[in-house]
Amino acid sequence: MQQALDSNTLDRLIALGRQQGQLTTLDLETNLPIQSMSAEDIALIVVHLEEAGVPVELDDSLMAPGPRPVPAPARSAEIIPFPDRAAAARVKKRTSPLQKASPAQAAPAFVQQEKRAAHWAVAAAGLLVLALMVAALILFGI
Repeated sequence: MQQALDSNTLDRLIALGRQQGQLTTLDLETNLPIQSMSAEDIALIVVHLEEAGVPVELDDSLMAPGPRPVPAPARSAEIIPFPDRAAAARVKKRTSPLQKASPAQAAPAFVQQEKRAAHWAVAAAGLLVLALMVAALILFGI
């Protein structure tokens, strides 16, 4: 077993397992340094716990050989320093006032008529599909 794991920790795990009726992977991850332990070390602890009469439910991921990914530390917000006065002076200042956008030109009449015709065609196609669906429901008696 790993040197960092003392009998006190193991006794606390046994007490917790007896209190709950079993131990889960989350219980082991909370109370043991699982990330730095090998699969053999974890297996030895599980055997010891089960010999003490505490059933252990493990995920297969704990017993997989190989290095475990170490969770990334939580990152806090990055503080961006305020630019100094010299940098602020280098920023190009707007000398002319903002311009209003020119009003959009109206579309020619034939374009508006084509749009209107397309809208009617889509509406008619939708009604046709609806009528076909109702007819199919009546025909099949669903």
